[in-house]
Amino acid sequence: MTTSKFINNLMILLSMLAFFAQLFIDFSTVNIVSSTIILFSALLTILYLRWSGALDTHPLSTFAIFGFSFTTLIGAIWIQSISLQSVSADLRQPIITFSWLALFQTISIVAHISYRLNVNVSKSNKLGFLTRLFESMGIYEIQAVSLLWVLGFFGLFFVLFSVLFPVAMGLSFLVWMPFLIPIYFSQLGNSYCNIQKNSLFLVLHASVIGLLAMFFNSRGLLLTGAASLMLIFLLFGMRSKKNVSLLTLSRMTVFLILGVAISVPVTNLVTAMVIARNERWQVSPIKIITNTIDNFNDPAKLERYTKLYELSKVKSSYDEVYIANPLLARLITTKFHDNAIFFAGRISDKNADLLMDKLVDSLLATIPQPILDKFKIGIDKKLMRYSMGDLLANYGAGMPLGGYKTGSVFAQGLVIFGNLFVLIYFLMCILLFASIDIFSKRMTEGVIVLSAIGMINLWPNFLFGITSDSIQGLFGPVVRGLFQIAILYFIASSLAKWIIKAFISSDKSKLS
Repeated sequence: MTTSKFINNLMILLSMLAFFAQLFIDFSTVNIVSSTIILFSALLTILYLRWSGALDTHPLSTFAIFGFSFTTLIGAIWIQSISLQSVSADLRQPIITFSWLALFQTISIVAHISYRLNVNVSKSNKLGFLTRLFESMGIYEIQAVSLLWVLGFFGLFFVLFSVLFPVAMGLSFLVWMPFLIPIYFSQLGNSYCNIQKNSLFLVLHASVIGLLAMFFNSRGLLLTGAASLMLIFLLFGMRSKKNVSLLTLSRMTVFLILGVAISVPVTNLVTAMVIARNERWQVSPIKIITNTIDNFNDPAKLERYTKLYELSKVKSSYDEVYIANPLLARLITTKFHDNAIFFAGRISDKNADLLMDKLVDSLLATIPQPILDKFKIGIDKKLMRYSMGDLLANYGAGMPLGGYKTGSVFAQGLVIFGNLFVLIYFLMCILLFASIDIFSKRMTEGVIVLSAIGMINLWPNFLFGITSDSIQGLFGPVVRGLFQIAILYFIASSLAKWIIKAFISSDKSKLS
């Protein structure tokens, strides 16, 4: 049995076990119907991965589909079943929410089939304009170890620099570049690098990132690298045609055990950071780090916070709590869609028109402010300090704006366009698939090569590749982000190559 089939079979088995577990956890009609919807959607997605060959021809966009399914449906039933919780618990209208999510998940698969049939670059040696442009920029090159490390140091610098200039966070993705070293090593072997030495440096690099995460009290900065690395290995495993051996199974078992073991302290650290977050405007960043460490070393305080958090959820008219574990909760977006779809169903036609106006304003806001000012387009981004979730809750239930509640592209689309949004989303998916797949390239041998950007972006694409909190949130990466990240990566890589060349030349001149 190949590795890809083994992983696919394992996902089917876990989905079936989770479904049967739900029958014992909560035998209510609502929970059984919800679990059934999830199971059928999960099987549809997993079998599409198994039989279509999409992971071989279009790995990045296909993985985005899997990410959509996992973060809204599959992951929900897996995690809740393992936690012995009802999959329908803490949701406002679980059957409606899961039905809409399953429908849009199906639409994304149908759109992907159409996209692969009509835009199937994997069967053609002709390269599109953007692919040729990116190729000339070196986007698809396998980068040397030295270059990845220099890019990683650039990333650390820009994360620190963002204290004074928040725009520098646009280059913070470079901090994760060194984590591609194990990926390239797994493909190229010992000829690529000394993996033992680089593994030690990666641990040190990860430790520095952890300190910066506590400094900024950023859970995303703490988790992104590890999540990206795991997803990259998962994607390669899901595409692997190598036969599963006892050695492979033993490695996967050890990896799983280590992951579970590490998840406990990481979860406690995330909780400690959340507690420290309430004080971050009152104390210095260094004090935040010490407070986080103190919280981490105080199990009673962590447990007390968890209980208070659960109590506040019961008393609050609005909450985004679904998965109890704060680490795993970042993987599942079901509750956000549930809240948003609930409020969307209560929005009047008048407020739907207002929501359409806000959509137009938000799309225009993706254009740089100097261009807006030049053409006298009356959009002031400083006044748009609200989220789509805020608008849906305000128009649907009269809740005040503020708090940056998480919205849902599906809720927003259904309010503005009605059932027509099903067709609109179909067309949106095709555009999104093309923008995601641009960071992979078919070689003359027929092999699909994933660029460094494509691999680093696996985590955001897994979470929000074809779904987001709003329509503008989906189109932002296409209109602006696609070119922005490619240009920034090209500039950073060119500068890094120049530094490496100058450094080597300097060493040689000293030796001569």
